[in-house]
Amino acid sequence: MRRKIEKPMSDTELIRRIKTTLRQQGLTQRDLAARLGKQETELSRWLSGRVGIGERNLRKIEQALQTPLAPDSLRWQHSRPLRIGVVGTGSIAERFANEADYVEGCRLAAAYNPDLAQCRRFCEHFDIATVAESPSSLLDACDAVYVASPYKTHYDYVRMALEAGRHVLCETPFTQTRRGAADLYALARRKGLQLQVALKTAYCPSFRKLVEIARSGEIGEVADISATVTTMLDPARTTADFNEDRLRENATYPLLAAFKLLGTSPLKVHSFRRETDGRTVFAHVVLEYPGAVASFKVGTGVKSEGSLVVSGTKGYIYVPAPWWKTDYFELRYENASDNRKVYFPYEQAGLRYELQTFVDGVRQASAELPLTREENLRMVEIQEKYL
Repeated sequence: MRRKIEKPMSDTELIRRIKTTLRQQGLTQRDLAARLGKQETELSRWLSGRVGIGERNLRKIEQALQTPLAPDSLRWQHSRPLRIGVVGTGSIAERFANEADYVEGCRLAAAYNPDLAQCRRFCEHFDIATVAESPSSLLDACDAVYVASPYKTHYDYVRMALEAGRHVLCETPFTQTRRGAADLYALARRKGLQLQVALKTAYCPSFRKLVEIARSGEIGEVADISATVTTMLDPARTTADFNEDRLRENATYPLLAAFKLLGTSPLKVHSFRRETDGRTVFAHVVLEYPGAVASFKVGTGVKSEGSLVVSGTKGYIYVPAPWWKTDYFELRYENASDNRKVYFPYEQAGLRYELQTFVDGVRQASAELPLTREENLRMVEIQEKYL
């Protein structure tokens, strides 16, 4: 049944909401006019207040921006859970499904895996209504898609979802190439859709507080960042693709720390790699900045202490292993009596924070994410060149 606006809204308020949404999504009036199939001059008359927009055109604008604007649209949007379709039903998808129960405003509506038997078991276990037999049937049953398939399939699944007008939350590593990642961001922007990368540490309270403290000057100027993430894989049971997937995923965490504290433009990047049977099983990467350096070790066949140390001119921050999902960290100084510990929650697998951010972003058309487009593009670029 078609919804009707129960209480008229002033043209001034409606125009303000449209302009705010355009600004949040990084769009111009020309972009919106193109989506509506209108001349920019006609849209300008609407947004200047000289000509009333009307209910029919308002609905078209809401559809073009994928954003509710009128009071009744907002009530409907917030009363209806965001239906999420899951692509991939492996271990990370299982953790995601468990965490979804703790996030307001969403429900898992469908799942897809080319292995239909495995998909059916997944849906039965997590009480998901639709066992999708094809990607198109998944899209028919959802408003947004969570991509948790092998990373070399990410680009195709994300592009398919965006082209169908679905918001996307995609696991790391994002794509194989920077060019592919940039293409997906451009498509999401043209469509007015949320495209978010599921790098869990970026959304967790403890890490965000760590970044805040390090930037505040409490440990002085950051001079060095050292981080390690290693995972031991059995080469006899691990494919080359899965090895590469895990190595690149491990690298996202220290790159996140480096970019948040030193920026995305190192002067130089150096890399040492150890290979076994043609596979990279260990890498030591150094990012050189003006007056600072960030180095990280990642591996799938070498084990090391998974800690994070941020060294400053007044003191340092120490995060014990596994630092990428810590619930506390320590500030340490020359005078040990000044040391202190900072505690923050890290609930279960930590995926609820990224999912809540995703749901809120879809509903509020938020353009601000803890992991920015530029940070993610640089991550993909370094992974592509040096791992």
